[in-house]
Amino acid sequence: MNESLEIKPVSTNAPPWGTYRPTGYKRFLRLLVKLGFSHGVTKRWFQRRWFSSGERTPVDLVYHGVKFRLHPYDNIIETRILLGSRARDDQEIRMLLENLPAGGVFLDVGANIGYYSLIAVACGAYRALAVEPIPAAYERLAFNICANGFQDRVIAIQTALGAERKTVCLTVAEGDLGGSSIVKSEIQGQQLQVPMMPLAEVLAERRIMKVDAMKIDVEGMEDLVLCPFYESAQEALWPRFVIMEHVHGKDWKQNVLAFMLDRGYEQVGKNRSNVFLRFPRKPA
Repeated sequence: MNESLEIKPVSTNAPPWGTYRPTGYKRFLRLLVKLGFSHGVTKRWFQRRWFSSGERTPVDLVYHGVKFRLHPYDNIIETRILLGSRARDDQEIRMLLENLPAGGVFLDVGANIGYYSLIAVACGAYRALAVEPIPAAYERLAFNICANGFQDRVIAIQTALGAERKTVCLTVAEGDLGGSSIVKSEIQGQQLQVPMMPLAEVLAERRIMKVDAMKIDVEGMEDLVLCPFYESAQEALWPRFVIMEHVHGKDWKQNVLAFMLDRGYEQVGKNRSNVFLRFPRKPA
């Protein structure tokens, strides 16, 4: 049986957060980014200037009040956090915080470096469960958790989610960890064997009895994660608010959005990438 891996202490060989703060002209570039100059065509200029030296060192910075160590050379979300003037996923974060009560529980499926999980906890969530199967992304997630002192509030699990426990092949997309996928055959990159387990079992093993909000971004595998979960989990365990990526819906074998609407969710918003769903609470 393939077991998922839970967060371990970050290696003592990892330099402490703050070691890689921007200096010199890169510090100046970051200032211009924060002032709003990096967008559209100008953003590409900022990226060329930042990467012109060919260095592939990490970058330590505070974003949304959270400490991150970024590796902007092989993960688009990290590049955008570093060099984009537009707040990342601003609508998603705003709606999440509006629907995640203080002391609530947040589930982050496809956590990447922990962007949503860390912001949720920093803004008052009691606990976050961050699920990430890619080893390199998981290592960065674990470092960011520890850099913020959130080891007791963020549970990180290194596994994929699906209908059953087994080992699956994941293709790590070249140049973008966040674009890696189990179901997309056209992706080019290194292939890894990773464990998979059902979401309901992940929650049960960690004795999580309720989920107030969830974000899921698993590159076209949302249906294979959520449909088995809703078919087996009791309604009390269903997340009350869901941010779900829909842009890869063509890869779904089952229309998971229609599936969730049929079970009583209401669509309360949608943008180019994500749909926002709310499950009405029953009157007391």
